[in-house]
Amino acid sequence: MARVALSGYRRPMALGGSDPGGSDPFWSVVRREHPDIDVIVLDVPSPLDPPAGVAGQTVPIDQLRLIVRGVDDLYASILHLLPPDLPAPTRVWRGAAGGDAYVVEKALREAGGEAGLELLRRLARHLHDRGWAVEAAGDERRPHLMATNGWIDLDARSGAAATQLTIAGPVVQVAPDDQATLEREGDGR
Repeated sequence: MARVALSGYRRPMALGGSDPGGSDPFWSVVRREHPDIDVIVLDVPSPLDPPAGVAGQTVPIDQLRLIVRGVDDLYASILHLLPPDLPAPTRVWRGAAGGDAYVVEKALREAGGEAGLELLRRLARHLHDRGWAVEAAGDERRPHLMATNGWIDLDARSGAAATQLTIAGPVVQVAPDDQATLEREGDGR
């Protein structure tokens, strides 16, 4: 029997017995179609995994900078989909259960009603094409888009007058001095 070891990023999957693919949609098909191959999945952290930390411990500032960059990079990557000539979004560390999350928010008054629905459709296609998990809710009058890459979350809600866009990084423990430093560094954006 051939033996194949695959190094991949950590993904949630139910591993059981001799079936390394468990209930994972991809690996269960591989196991079913190639029973002559032993599949060994090596658990390797993804670069998208939130920074490791122990409950109650603050995350190092270099990792916090990665979170800020990831959230800001997502906003920059969707900027071409948004109405032109927008003022800068609000960028803030917001308290949440278990710590703080870096959040970018933008109210798009130019994208309400039908324009908002079309914007959410473009965002969904853009993110889905880049491997994000995308989910839609609401209806045509009040559409709601939720998307995640497992590390950063995007939430967009549209109504008659505007669309509200929120992008949030993972909830982490942030030292007050580090938060102040990051806020000073962000003033130049």
